[in-house]
Amino acid sequence: MHTRKPHLLKLSPPLQASMILKGDAIAWNNPWHFHPEIELLYCIRGKGTNFVGNAIQGIEEGELLMLGKNLPHTRQRDRDYYIQHPDEVPETIVVQFLDTFLGNGFFKLPEFAHIDELLLRAVRGLKFYGQTRDLATEKLHQLHDLPGSSRILVVLSLLDLLAGSAEFEYLNSEGYVSDAHEKYAQKINRVQEFTIAHFREHITLQQVADLTHLTPAAFCRYFKTRTRKSYFQYLTEVRIGYACKLLSEGMTDVSETAFASGFNNLSNFHKQFRKVVGMTPGTYLHMSANKQSVNSDLAQAPR
Repeated sequence: MHTRKPHLLKLSPPLQASMILKGDAIAWNNPWHFHPEIELLYCIRGKGTNFVGNAIQGIEEGELLMLGKNLPHTRQRDRDYYIQHPDEVPETIVVQFLDTFLGNGFFKLPEFAHIDELLLRAVRGLKFYGQTRDLATEKLHQLHDLPGSSRILVVLSLLDLLAGSAEFEYLNSEGYVSDAHEKYAQKINRVQEFTIAHFREHITLQQVADLTHLTPAAFCRYFKTRTRKSYFQYLTEVRIGYACKLLSEGMTDVSETAFASGFNNLSNFHKQFRKVVGMTPGTYLHMSANKQSVNSDLAQAPR
């Protein structure tokens, strides 16, 4: 995959509509992109990987994500799986809207301060779970059959639900800085897009510095100023995120996981995994297996 300029997507709602409601089958070549619209993603079915800011996670069926304005992201299909299962197609409900879709200053009213705060939190990416996710996805399923005014009311009710919930986790750390403005983000986005495409390979500082037309030393200063971390710290986090995805999806060979994630030294993989995740790969694998077992039991339990 060759590197390209970052994609600022221009989203156009239908005529006489203030937001976009659509399905998403995850394009084969889904670009690394950002847009000023806030995005709600409900994955009905699909296999692949989410790249959101600095976070990398496996796509989970039933997941509900909220991506804030100008948060760089892409969703990538599991290419091998869909080549082997050509009749299966990912399915996602997507709602996109500007923070001004109800008028300038609407969410600055005292009655909607909690929603305004939700939209601010969403710049780090949010993932909802539990009863909140279940209630929210019920509302999302209703949207297709509603007229415009009723659709607006349901979305407002949905935002009210999400804003009042504690059943969420951040996709990016507190120190994450989204600098996705088109004028200033080209260098960082070019580097991130290259990293997403090539993190399984050996990457040199010279390679990524060349993408920004800076010397290696100048690139290191630039990248740390923009992201609050070194490039190789970022690269390590991407690789560890992918390793977590593999382990949570059933890869049981830790050595194989390390090499598939771009590490060529098993000892370093264990060291970096413990540093980023806070536990050993073996412990993480054990916890993931237990979680899958519990979820399987819950899915089979009578209702």
